[in-house]
Parts: sequence; C-alpha cells; structure tokens
Amino acid sequence: MSNKILIISYYWPPSGGSGVQRWVNFSNNLSLIGWEVTVITAQNPNYPVIDNKLVSIINKSIKVIKIPIFDPTALIKRKNSDNISVNNNVFSKIILWIRANLFFPDSRMFWIKKVSKQATDYVKKNNVKCLITSAPPFSTHIIGQNVKKNTNVRWISDFRDPWSDFFQFKLLPLKSFMKKKHFKAELNTLKLSDAVITTSPSLTKEYSLINKNSFTVFNGFNSFVKNKRSKKFTLMYSGIMKTIQNPKIFWLVLNDISKTHKSFFDDLCIRFIGDFDNEIINHVKGSFIESKVAFEKYIEKENLDEEMSKANVLILCTVNLNNVKNVIPGKLYYYFSLNHPIIAFSNLDSDLNEIITKTNSGKVFDYINEIDLKNHILELYSDYKSGEKNYNPKNTVNYTYDTLSKKLNEIINKTFE
Repeated sequence: MSNKILIISYYWPPSGGSGVQRWVNFSNNLSLIGWEVTVITAQNPNYPVIDNKLVSIINKSIKVIKIPIFDPTALIKRKNSDNISVNNNVFSKIILWIRANLFFPDSRMFWIKKVSKQATDYVKKNNVKCLITSAPPFSTHIIGQNVKKNTNVRWISDFRDPWSDFFQFKLLPLKSFMKKKHFKAELNTLKLSDAVITTSPSLTKEYSLINKNSFTVFNGFNSFVKNKRSKKFTLMYSGIMKTIQNPKIFWLVLNDISKTHKSFFDDLCIRFIGDFDNEIINHVKGSFIESKVAFEKYIEKENLDEEMSKANVLILCTVNLNNVKNVIPGKLYYYFSLNHPIIAFSNLDSDLNEIITKTNSGKVFDYINEIDLKNHILELYSDYKSGEKNYNPKNTVNYTYDTLSKKLNEIINKTFE
C-alpha cells in the first residue's frame, strides 16, 4: 500500500494562532510514523496572525506546495467590523451581505478550481492513497469532493468546526437559499468521505448519523511548559477574541471585587495577549479596573509560552450564543500545557464543560452567574496569597499530539480496510 498522504489546509505557517497548530503537528507526527506527507496550502493567504518562527518546526521531509489564491476580503483593509464608523454602517452591511450570499462556500472560492485540478493531478501522478482536507474555510471540502470524484483516493474530511451550523454563519445575513446550499454541500461532503473527523464529541455524534465512519480527534498540545511564579495575581488570555466572546460578567465581577477588596485590587494583573475587537477594549475603558488591564499584541509562540507561564489563572471564552455547544477553542489544549487553572465561559451543556470537568482543569461558567464566579475567583486569589496551588488536573496527557496522532493513524489505516 502507498504511504503517501496529501493534506489540503488553508492555514499553514507562517499563519500563527492556535488553529494552525493542528495540522502542523499532525503532519510532523505522521511523517515520523512513516507516512510521506505533502501539504497543499495558499501562496498569498490573508492570515489574521503571523508567526514566522512556526516555519522552523515543520519536519523537513514534508513537501509543501503553495498555490496562489485570490481572496477578495484581503482588499478590505480593516482590523475588524468595530472599526467601521457610524457613517459607514450601510457600507458595512452591504459588505457582509455580499460575503454571506455571493461567495460560496466562502471568500476562498476562487481557489477551488485551481487547487482541485492540481490536487487531482498530484494524486494520480504520485499514487497518493489518502487525501485529508481541513476546514474551515469550507472551500477545502469542496476541493475534496472534486478530487474524490476524479480519483480513487481515500478521503478524510476534517471538521475543525461544524459547517451549516457554523457559529459565524449565525452572525451573517444568510438568505435561505444560501443556507440550503451550505447544508447540501455539507451533506455531500459527509456522504463522499471515507471517514470524517471532528474536534468535538457532539458534532461527531451528529455526523455519524450520516457517515458511520465519524471520529473525534481533538486538538492538542506538544509538551508541558514550566511554570513561573508571578508577583501579581495574574489572569491571562491568549488569542483572538471577537465581540460575541466578550465575557462581560468577568469584567463586572472583577470590578465588584476590586471595589470592596483593596488587597485584591492591589495584587490584580490582567493580561490579554492577541487581537481583540474594539468593543471589548472599550468595554474596559473607564471601569474601576482599567489600570489593571493590558491588551497586548500577539507574540510568537516561543515568547508566548514564556509570558503565559507567569499566569495564575487562564481565561477561555467560547461564543455567547444559545445552543452552541460543539465549539471547543483550540487554545484549551494549549492551556493544558501551561498547568494553570482555567476559568471558561460557555454554555453549561457544552463539550467544553464536559472536557474541563473530566480533566479537573478548571471551572466553566455561563455568561450570567455572577455569584459563583465571584466566589471562585476569590478562592483562586486565596490560593495565590497562601502560596498554594490547589490545581490537580487529570489525564491531560491524553491530549498531547503524540497520543492523538496514534488515533489519527488508526483512522487513516481503517479507511483502507
């Protein structure tokens, strides 16, 4: 049997952030197991975060093919939607409508034809036996459909997020015909795939009703980071945070505690490292704890590890939307590597809550429970003052990429049975 795998992923170094870690690490580990890995990615992508140092961790045996892509969203130079002034609200709505209803399945649609042809040719010429497409963007799965139809390759579709139920779609003015189009494309992907992998158990359960060869392969981390003691009671977050993730209850509770506990206020340090919507930054401005909060720019992972190791508590936020329970931020597993207690904000019936509870790695709060959140923060502060670390996670080692790659390898081999 051929040992050649072709992976199509839009996100690849120098893309930074937590999302790119998944297939960089899986690719590295698959190549060490004995697979001959080739990756097709974009030549001129529009990445929100850049980390050039990640290029150096790619196994030298991995072949990377970069194909030019035209992404019209790159023409709109703006940090985020919050930067559009009131006078431009109409323009903003027009742009969102166009993005939602004219670009299918996403703004990388102009990449599909070119990559489908080159990937098909590559599979045929190089006797590739397994194709893996990772989404979002979901245009990669359309490419997977095309290659599968034109070759006898075994195809595994990787869903880092659900498709038709993608939480970002809930924020777009999608017309009913476009919703149906996404649902149909998702259904076709599930039916055509020889195997489906997702990052959340609830999504796997849903997809297994259509494709019985559906499996959960979580995101992960590589190794544990050595902790450093902080002089301040330091609460930290890393990554991108959109307005819909803003934990307003978190700021409210910290303000409340700070006003009544002078020592807490004196010891408090809040560091958010990454990229944040203006509404989140403005939410903190003028508050009692404003002087204690620092919004810092994204830093490369090597330096990020150094800074995050100084935390006492790690903050994690999903999206504040009803019935969204299958979104597990990739940074959860990065947080596991840091060995600090996690305060997460999510729906309480979510996969995230289940994992954090199972691993005893922190506590999850919904976006309205002030009393329990306040008591928990005061407990963590008490531990900080006493010098104790009452943090005893269980089995987080199961989420290392070494362990997860073995499961992925088994799934790949099963597609040939």
